[in-house]
This record gives sequence, structure tokens and C-alpha cells, in this order.
Amino acid sequence: MKKIDILDFSKYLRKKGNNKLARLGHVNAVINELENKINSPVNPSNGDGLIYDSTSESWISSVISGGGLEGTQYVFVSANGTDVENAQELQEAYNTAQTMSPSATNRITIVCGMGNYSFVNPFVMDQEYIDLVSLDGNKSIIFNSAGINVQGNDVFIKGVNVGVNTFLIADNLNLLKVENCEGGSFSFGGFAVTSGTFINCIGSNSSFGSNSLASGTFIDCQGGDTSFGGYGIADGKFINCEGGFASFGGEALASGIFINCEASIYSFAGAGTASGTFNNCVGRDLSFGGDGGTASGIFTNCQGDDDSFGKGGNLTGKLYYCRETGGSFETISAGGITRLCIDGLNNENNQG
Repeated sequence: MKKIDILDFSKYLRKKGNNKLARLGHVNAVINELENKINSPVNPSNGDGLIYDSTSESWISSVISGGGLEGTQYVFVSANGTDVENAQELQEAYNTAQTMSPSATNRITIVCGMGNYSFVNPFVMDQEYIDLVSLDGNKSIIFNSAGINVQGNDVFIKGVNVGVNTFLIADNLNLLKVENCEGGSFSFGGFAVTSGTFINCIGSNSSFGSNSLASGTFIDCQGGDTSFGGYGIADGKFINCEGGFASFGGEALASGIFINCEASIYSFAGAGTASGTFNNCVGRDLSFGGDGGTASGIFTNCQGDDDSFGKGGNLTGKLYYCRETGGSFETISAGGITRLCIDGLNNENNQG
């Protein structure tokens, strides 16, 4: 029977339609291969300073610069220079990756060593199937002068920290996947239709589809004020996420799925329409369609402070085991119900 290695298995997964697993399998494989090369024992016959390159089946210098260590599906950036030199090395590695025929079946991964990278202008990633990951998986690719501008759709990025700079993404990158990254204000789709997948990412104010549409998948992410479709539409899937003032469709529309999420006042469509599905979510004053808005969705074990859940407007949705910490619940209309809910006076509320 033919032996199937990790890269073959990645291709097998892709044939079976599981592109996400195939993509992660590929990235893990190239990082493991790279680590094996870097940690290979020294060739005893040639002295110190050499490592074994299994791709070329030869001993090469362990002093790496300019993205010099590369395989058929990856380019390595050593980041052992100044922040300016590191940025130049990364750009050269990206240029090299573009010449390696990247495709859906031939993903090219740029693996970056830990360090600072200083770009004059944002680093542009405009080609599909070229991924960028940190060697240790942490936020250790640190852009300290300019941010990043992602324009390619089918791209995987992990471990990039642009600090107060902006992690820009273009509209409608539905195949983009970003993991364990951090950016400043307007990051991860400040004014863009944000439809990719974001895991363990941190943005500042107006991030994650703010002032636009957040229709992607967001897991363990954190944004500042007006994030996650704040002043726009939150129509994606949000799990264990945290926002600030007017987040999650604040003052507009929250029509997605929200699980274990938390935000400040005017959130979850405060003064707007909360028509989605909300489980174990916490908002402050004027949340969940409060302040004259509409709460028309399904709310389970959620908590809002004063004037929440359609207060002053319309409560047409279904509330189960919810808590309003100040004042009373709005009177239901148009088929709305409340079951075993507790208001600000600790009174049980059951309507409909």
C-alpha cells in the first residue's frame, strides 16, 4: 500500500471538498518540514554551520537571509536583521512566492521568523493562494511602521500584529481566513464588507465590518467601539466575541447568530432592529433593539441593562430566561413572548 504523507493527505481532503482542513494541513506540514530542516543535526563530515535540506537532498548553510531557504511550497523569512531589512526580506519572499505558480492545489506559504518589520507603506497581499504565517504561531510578525493591505481572496494569515496601524482588507473576501492577528482602528474591514473567517483576532475602534456589513464568521475576537457591523449590519456568526459602544449592528441591524458575546451600550442593534438569534449575550443600556428600536429575534439567557429588548419600541420576538437589570420589559406585540424573564425589580415576566 502506498504511504500517504501529510501533504498527500491535504490533497485528499481537498478532493473530498474540505478545503479548510486541507489548507490547515498544508500549513502545518510546511512548518513541520521547515522546523525539521532548521533543527537537523550538523553534517559531521563538513563541520558546523550546515543543515540538511531534504528538498534538494544536500547540506546547505544555516545562515539564512533574503528568504533564501525555500521548498516547493514555502519560502522562509529569517528576520535576523534590522526591522527595515526584515521588511525588505519579507517583500522579496512574497515576490518569490508569486513566481512559484500559486494555485488552489499549490498553495505557497511564507513562514516568518519572529521580529519587527518596518514598511514605509502597507505590505500588500494581492494574490490568492499565498499564505503568511509566523513560525511560532503567535503574534510575532510585528509591523511597527505601517500595516497590511489584504486584497487576495483565498489567503490564510496567522500571527501578524500591526499594533496601532491598520490591518486593511478589501470587500467580499469570503475565503480569507485570519487567525491570531491584531490591528488598530478600522482593522479587519473597517469600511469593508467583511465576509471571511476571523479567529482570535483583536481590533480597536471601528473594526470587523464597522460602518458596513459583518457577514463572516468571528470566533474569540475583540473589537472596540462600533465594531462587528456597528453603525452597519451584523449578519454573520459571532462566537465568544467582545465589542464596545454600538457594536454588533449598533443603532442599525443585528440579524446574525450571536453566542456568548458581550458589548457596551447601544449594542446588538440598540435603537435599531435585533432580528437575529442571541444566546448567552450581554449588552448594556439601550441594547437588543432598545431605545425605541425593535427586538424581533430569539433571545435565550441574555442580559440587557436599562431600556433594552425593544424598550420604547417593539418587542415582537421571543425571550427565554432573559434579564433586564433596570426597569421593566416592553409590552409584547405582534406575537412576541417572554418566558421566565426577570426585570430590574426582580419580578418574573411572562407575556404571550
